[in-house]
Amino acid sequence: MDHGSGAGLLHRLTSYTPTRGWDVPVDDPRVRHDLAPNDPATRPPQFKGYPGDLPAVTLPTGLAPPDAAAVDVLAGRVPDAVAGPDLAALGRVLFLGAGVVRTARRGDGEPFAFRASGSAGARFPLEVYVSAVDVDGLPDGVHWYDAQRHALVRVGPPASGRATTLVVTGVPWRTGWRYAERGWRHLYWDAGTLVAQLEAAAASAGLCPRLRTLFPDAAVRALVGADGVHEYPLALLTFGDDAPAVTPAATATSGALPEVELPLCTAAQRAGERDVLGDPWPVGAQVPADVPVPLAGAADAAPPTLDEVILRRGSQRLMDRGRTLPRAHLEWSTAVATRGVDVPHHVAAHGVDGLAPGLYRWPDLGSPLRAGDLRDELYRLALRQDLAGDAAYVVLSSADPLTLDDRTYRDAQLAAGIVEGRLHLAAYALGAGASGMTFYDSDLPALLGGPDDVVGLLLTCVGVPEYASRPGGGPGAPVEVRMVTPRMGDL
Repeated sequence: MDHGSGAGLLHRLTSYTPTRGWDVPVDDPRVRHDLAPNDPATRPPQFKGYPGDLPAVTLPTGLAPPDAAAVDVLAGRVPDAVAGPDLAALGRVLFLGAGVVRTARRGDGEPFAFRASGSAGARFPLEVYVSAVDVDGLPDGVHWYDAQRHALVRVGPPASGRATTLVVTGVPWRTGWRYAERGWRHLYWDAGTLVAQLEAAAASAGLCPRLRTLFPDAAVRALVGADGVHEYPLALLTFGDDAPAVTPAATATSGALPEVELPLCTAAQRAGERDVLGDPWPVGAQVPADVPVPLAGAADAAPPTLDEVILRRGSQRLMDRGRTLPRAHLEWSTAVATRGVDVPHHVAAHGVDGLAPGLYRWPDLGSPLRAGDLRDELYRLALRQDLAGDAAYVVLSSADPLTLDDRTYRDAQLAAGIVEGRLHLAAYALGAGASGMTFYDSDLPALLGGPDDVVGLLLTCVGVPEYASRPGGGPGAPVEVRMVTPRMGDL
């Protein structure tokens, strides 16, 4: 990876260090200095806007979840394949990934919508489109998912290809408003957590989801009406093994977005653009069926369905440092989270029964790379956020820069997000909690004991929650919640 251009330059210029506040931009002319983070005057809208005369199809609100238990779906034990989604199945998949499940009030009283999948800083910078082929009840064509109305808005004509395909895009200013140019990384983290839930929901219904991250960017931009500056495609998820329907017949209608550009992000995205369609990601082998007993349930209790787990899931803000998790929880959760993913991961064990505290290279838990209590070091690494020290364990993803280029850097970030998203689902399925975490890039090599140029990707904290989130509501019926403030050290 070239640290002088493209994604490598963005990684270098957006790396955190303890000598500079996370919200203070690096002294470089390629980074914008005229945008104040978290300025209410420039806060982007939570949703895109489209002309009101576009045809729309309201999706069914009754989700009718399959009987498959969440633990089985996460482990890769899924129903036999079906021909393709009907309108109800498609609506369920979309809702369990990008639907509005909770609402809250900001400090200024403005309502805020929480989506089903997690997002760094609750910025929710993603959009989802459906390039539909032979979906009963839905005209062929390209449709934008309106999460507020749980509806599909037709924005483009039918595309060439045989399989209905979901297109996940990112809106850089939605996350850049808080995290500036580093928010480009968050686009891919968030896309990973979203894909984790879309994949699981589709697999649980026998829809055989297939993920692609190598695709012709310009063509997919035209397919969904993204301009490549204020919105760009991040991932494709196809139902079944046929060719994805992503070759556009015309450029789709563009929705309204704030015209705020982060040139460093635009350059990083453009540097990774390609003009070919790649193979889907590997599905990954099934994980053995020895599922641990949930913390709050008896061994003979009925395991929750995937839908129940997703509506229960949240980004845990407070964890009980004094409580531990069994080693079996760590092993099973991390195994299902990394299934089919080849990005390296480490585990910092703080409070895991049957496993000595220390740092381990997953999946080797035989002997630690570093022995001893690492709570304080993880707390400092995670910008002095208490969760990293209070968790029972922390999963860290990283990559060797020699293995990355401008395109595969995107893949690594998204893969880390997928692992985080699955860890969330696994934790909540087993009665624990989880939360993603950012970090000081400069301090990660010392923790891992590796080369100074290691590319840090993401941290995921898993532990025993101090509170239980209210389960989210169904389509059109989000529940109102109170925001919980995490404990923070003195920055």
